[in-house]
Amino acid sequence: MARTPRRREATAPAAASDQAGEAARRVRDNLPRPAAAPVASGMARPEPRKSRNPFGFLKRFEPRFVADVIGELRKVTWPSFAETRYLTFVVAIVAVAMGIFLGALDLGFGWIVEKVFFS
Repeated sequence: MARTPRRREATAPAAASDQAGEAARRVRDNLPRPAAAPVASGMARPEPRKSRNPFGFLKRFEPRFVADVIGELRKVTWPSFAETRYLTFVVAIVAVAMGIFLGALDLGFGWIVEKVFFS
């Protein structure tokens, strides 16, 4: 699969690009965020908690085809429970009928071979 080209940052004033560069450096070096400025009422607003996936690091080891398979399985129109039960019943009936037919055929050929070669 072809990868999409990365978006280039729009040209911004020097202060904004310095802030973006600082933020990128903090993310790259895994540094904590700078302390937020206190709110006018004097109390600092707590940062919203982000839900963390303890196995999130495994995401980068996941092969691309696994994501493709999952995406395709989401597109599948799955049968209802009633359809599944009905089709299971049909398969069981056909399997039993074929078993009886092939068993009878085997007994017939066995009887013919016994009469021709062993009598």
